[in-house]
Amino acid sequence: MFQSIFLRITLFFLVTFVAMWIGFFAIHQKLIQEQTDRLEKEGGDLLLVLRQSVPLELPLRRTFLQEHGYSIAEPHPALIQTLRNAFEVIPTRYPEEIKDSMREGRIQILKDDNHLYIYLTKATPPLLVIKADVAKAPLWPDILFVSLSVALVLLYWLIIKTLFPLKTITQAITRYGSEGVYTPIQSRKKDEISLVSRALDSAMEKNQALLEARKLFLRNIMHELKTPITVGKLSLPFIKKSEEKSILERAFFRMEHLIAELVRLEQITSGSLAPHLQTCDPKALLERAKGLLFLRDEAIELSIDGTPIVADCEVMVTVFKNLIDNAIKYSSEGKVYVSQTKECIVFSNRGEAWPSGCTLQSLSEPFLHQHENQNSFGLGLYIIKSILDAHNFTLNYRYEEGFHRFEAVCLNPLCALD
Repeated sequence: MFQSIFLRITLFFLVTFVAMWIGFFAIHQKLIQEQTDRLEKEGGDLLLVLRQSVPLELPLRRTFLQEHGYSIAEPHPALIQTLRNAFEVIPTRYPEEIKDSMREGRIQILKDDNHLYIYLTKATPPLLVIKADVAKAPLWPDILFVSLSVALVLLYWLIIKTLFPLKTITQAITRYGSEGVYTPIQSRKKDEISLVSRALDSAMEKNQALLEARKLFLRNIMHELKTPITVGKLSLPFIKKSEEKSILERAFFRMEHLIAELVRLEQITSGSLAPHLQTCDPKALLERAKGLLFLRDEAIELSIDGTPIVADCEVMVTVFKNLIDNAIKYSSEGKVYVSQTKECIVFSNRGEAWPSGCTLQSLSEPFLHQHENQNSFGLGLYIIKSILDAHNFTLNYRYEEGFHRFEAVCLNPLCALD
């Protein structure tokens, strides 16, 4: 879950927003302190001017204060009620007599959103002196914070909207993997993700065309293979010699069995059909493989402990048949040794070591040969590996003491492919 790109982007923007909020909170606190310092200074200056205007009569005092940039207003109760204290605590920089007057309530320093007021409650008459436009708080931090927040949210929304088609692509691929059905995305945008989705649509369209061509090819080749077998079987009643007739019947039966086996093998290796898992007796499977290869008893030596394996018995016969066939084909003595230890079945044959650079992985590719052999299509190990992979089994190889050893580990049978 934590590897999700959507979660990472969300966490990034969340951390960025929290960091931005903390930064603006620090700026806000600093601006409040600066405004408090400014109001303390303005209040101190105003108190100094008021002290200088004490000897003057009211009209002259008004004029004197106006000349210093202040104005006087009537302290109406309604106006006083709208004001609030300019300071939470009495400024320490003020003279002691001013601080005493503020404690006694004879001097009140008030403010509203714009102006600073000094209210002389014990003056005759009570006096309200105003310093205009010094209490204004700067609006740019709030405007900047809101603007950046909106921009951040908008950027987050645009990025998520741009990446959201990734979920559609993932769902389409997942459905194709589980159901074999691909739903084209058909994006008309021009961003990189849309280009990927269009490339995926094109690739899947070609893949579907190849799958259809493969199905048609297999259908046609199976038909062409079955036709001569059917003709041959229809001709059997006209053969009088029972021995020859019996040989042909067995040959036709095995050919039909091989065709059915090839169809099932193709379905399993292509992923269109899951292996039919059941408990299998390895010795019985080896005997069937031996019969399909028409081997003599002396060509194969068995040492089986009888441990059953869970697999698709029909296709495992093909695995064993190919492993035996390969071992005998490339054996220097025309013999294969098969041994079993629990779920591990080893096919061994004596022979020379493989040439340099020749590995199990390279020989498991289709149409590749260990030796030049005109009677081989190079599909044996490829078929073996494909079937074992479909079962979630393992194929290992080692060369020791002059023997090639292919080890089929029939463990952890496939229950569900991820």
